[in-house]
Amino acid sequence: GEKIGLVGRNGCGKSTLFKMILGTESIDSGEIVIPNHYRIGSLEQHISFSKPTVLEECVQYLNKEDQYDHYKVERILSGLGFSDKDFHKDPHSFSGGYQVRISLTKALIKNPDLLLLDEPTNYLDIVSINWLKGFLKSYPSEVVIITHDKTFMDSVVTHIIGIKRRNIKKIAGTTDKYYQQIQHEEELFEQTRLNINKKKKDIQEFVDKFRASASKASQAQSKLKQLEKMQDLDELEAEKNFKLNFLLVMKRLQNTFYPFGLPNKIFFR
Repeated sequence: GEKIGLVGRNGCGKSTLFKMILGTESIDSGEIVIPNHYRIGSLEQHISFSKPTVLEECVQYLNKEDQYDHYKVERILSGLGFSDKDFHKDPHSFSGGYQVRISLTKALIKNPDLLLLDEPTNYLDIVSINWLKGFLKSYPSEVVIITHDKTFMDSVVTHIIGIKRRNIKKIAGTTDKYYQQIQHEEELFEQTRLNINKKKKDIQEFVDKFRASASKASQAQSKLKQLEKMQDLDELEAEKNFKLNFLLVMKRLQNTFYPFGLPNKIFFR
């Protein structure tokens, strides 16, 4: 019954983890264990429709025991901003944003044991976001969410799982609590590393100084054994930041494509 917020820097592997759980991405090593009869639902990667109306398209995804409970579909569609008239329209006639909402409806009505949602608030207005928030908070099974909407995530989740430096850490609480804990642990690690390095340096200086001394040779030898047993802590791997110099980009655009001046509008794809 946990509601998990999956966080991490862009490119760290959040969506890839979803794909591995769903079996659409192979794993390099290890094992993913899924209980018998445990159903996993997610937003479709590629939007496609096979029925002539929105309602028919969504109804086909009801579980067998709920196949006649069309009101369940209508409730979700209404919560996501569809009117009664919209139920009977061709799903292809809607904008891309509303087609995403239809796909979200199809994922929610399956009532899976685990619901994987990658950016579920994309293309939703504030009313639909609030409805989805309530739906997920009362959802009886497991949910894992990836979203850039921190407020939405914190209002829904019971735990945070973070991917950082190719490791995973899970805590109970919100994103703020997770990042505060990570910062505290890294500061503690760095202080411990510096203390160990200083101690090793002091021991090495003692050994170098008294190794040849008849009176302190045995003590120096003991210190050397102590030094050999001390662990090495590598400095935490620096995380790269993505930086964009917009003025430089515009200057290069002008020099390359618009030597006689930039147009009023530029569309980026």
